[in-house]
Amino acid sequence: MRSLIKVFLFFLSVVLQISCSSTDDESPAAGFSLSDDNPTQFDKVNIVDQSKEANDINYEILGGEYSISPDQSSIVFFEDHTYTITQIITNNVGSDSFSITINVDRSPNKYILDGNELPINDSAFWFDASNTGGTIYIKLLVDVEGNENPNVIKLFPVSGNNPIQATYVWGNKHDIGTYDAGMLYNWKDGNDYDWISKGKNGEHLKIELFYEDPYSSDDNAYIITLPSYTLNYGYWNWISGSFIKEGEKTFSLYYKGKINPHN
Repeated sequence: MRSLIKVFLFFLSVVLQISCSSTDDESPAAGFSLSDDNPTQFDKVNIVDQSKEANDINYEILGGEYSISPDQSSIVFFEDHTYTITQIITNNVGSDSFSITINVDRSPNKYILDGNELPINDSAFWFDASNTGGTIYIKLLVDVEGNENPNVIKLFPVSGNNPIQATYVWGNKHDIGTYDAGMLYNWKDGNDYDWISKGKNGEHLKIELFYEDPYSSDDNAYIITLPSYTLNYGYWNWISGSFIKEGEKTFSLYYKGKINPHN
């Protein structure tokens, strides 16, 4: 009987050792993949965790500005840079890491003026002209090859019962509203520019909240589209206080990115 008990205890000890080694003594193995290997700015890229035996998982991201979701399941890249994403995992045995390097392309932001396509490389921002009798509007400064100075694109709220400024600046509504467009061509400063434009009735600009950042509304991204528009261009007669039309130009616009806080 005692020999049987000894044999039983021996086998129980072997089973326990095997069990412990298979659960507590496994080295961690890092690994993950991305849902998109070549995203553009502000696209959400999902992280697919493929690690093994991990008690703790963290990600280190180098290359530019980004936002990772609180549960570490997705990343949004804010800049057109090369990023390296490293997964670092640990358990009671040790640690392991695995890295992926990807290129993030610039968002294809552009506007088209009379068939001439021009890139928009800088971020839109709010401009507060209320201290000079104006309003708060979205502004873009766009460098143009061959011009000494940039063009200024202005996106204005439509007048009327539409509190779009308050909604858009101080809130995070998905239903943003309707805007009109204007432009100063080859703007220097003050009233120095080649021509000024005023929008004509047509398709209004559409502004949509594309990405809502979980940490800061300043990092929200918007899609701004204007598929077809007619600009009346000319100059402002300061003596008569009226706009003098010299002609018309076709205008369209696409922008995806941040709208920085108004200054």
